[in-house]
Amino acid sequence: MKAQVELVKADAADAAAIRDLMITVEEEERRRWYTDGAGPYIPGFDSVEMQKYHLWNNTYFKIMVQHRLVGVLLISYTGREHARIDRLYIDPSQQNMGIGSAAISSMEALYPQVRLWTLDTDQNSPRNHHFYEKMGYQLAGQNDKERYYFKNIPGEEEEAAHYTRSRNLDNHNFRDCNLHNTDFHDVNLREAKFTNLNMSHTLFQNSNSSYNRFTNVNLSHSVFGDSNMSQAEICHVNLAGAYIHDTSLGTDHPLLPVVMERCDLANSTISDSNLHNLAIVNSNIEGMTIDGISVSELLAAYQKQQASATSRLE
Repeated sequence: MKAQVELVKADAADAAAIRDLMITVEEEERRRWYTDGAGPYIPGFDSVEMQKYHLWNNTYFKIMVQHRLVGVLLISYTGREHARIDRLYIDPSQQNMGIGSAAISSMEALYPQVRLWTLDTDQNSPRNHHFYEKMGYQLAGQNDKERYYFKNIPGEEEEAAHYTRSRNLDNHNFRDCNLHNTDFHDVNLREAKFTNLNMSHTLFQNSNSSYNRFTNVNLSHSVFGDSNMSQAEICHVNLAGAYIHDTSLGTDHPLLPVVMERCDLANSTISDSNLHNLAIVNSNIEGMTIDGISVSELLAAYQKQQASATSRLE
């Protein structure tokens, strides 16, 4: 008898339990599918704050069986006919019981307007490949690290006038156009130019924005989350009130350090952060404190101690 699976929207109170589940999942994935000391790429799997972050779009689901948390499902959804499965993980002790299949079926029923589902999964996990293919997902492409799948759901489309499909608009110019609430999916915007535009409340998901340049752009109240910004350059930018949290140097080896030059960080706070080997050079440290202790006073005491030691040697 198959388990009765229920999808329940997660909330902040669930973050710690989901984190604990994800640690168990990561450990099992690492043990089963990796022999080189590496592991699956699951950003923030062991972070409570990352689980809270995933709540932003109200599409983070607990997979429940008899009121017990047995898995999680994260969906990226723009409100149109396309959605993406970002995360689907089942407690290792509850696998091979039909829970994943039931969760996928419930998900598709919950979003009947979606006609195209996409996802990517780790190349190292043949079990996942078999599972998604069994659920009707087709291989779209692959590389050394990942396999990309899609599934088309049959059904009537919205009014054809609202669709522009399979058109080559290379080198085209758009002037004085209303693109309010427009949805772009599987579109090549390489080397596109955007000037004098209102792009407030725009949503970018699962997109390649490498080597882009943003100049003279109002990005206030924007959120850059769960993204790769390695080797990005941020210059001549007003960061007043910016909140930078739960970020890291990534998984590159060797790690590429963050370099900050000529930045006005007056009255800013760094807390609960890894500052190992952090260097502060030629900067104004007036009023700067570490755990409430004045850095200027620490330096003065150090310099006094060094002078005293030198004097004794002489």
